Amino acid sequence: MTINYDEKRTFYRMSVDCHIEFYEEGSSEKYKGDGKNLSATGVKFITDHELTEGQALNVTVHPVIQTVTPLTAKAKVMRVVKDEDNNKYIVGLSLEQVI
Repeated sequence: MTINYDEKRTFYRMSVDCHIEFYEEGSSEKYKGDGKNLSATGVKFITDHELTEGQALNVTVHPVIQTVTPLTAKAKVMRVVKDEDNNKYIVGLSLEQVI
């Protein structure tokens, strides 16, 4: 029996359609992204802004539905992949502390 990689995750990932706003620790300049999926411990999004693994961010996930409260957290960049087709970055964050 083959175990699917997704089945080994501790938390299920949900596909999301949301806006991401983030800034680097120690900076006030804000950047934007488009959310792709969300779990209890992380978020994946696409952005024009280049980030590096290990970088500390403050991130806010703004749901499209206005009745849902935005999620704000301190996060750590775990993965960055450059999408050469559209010159954007696919970013995976670990949510370290919900604010």
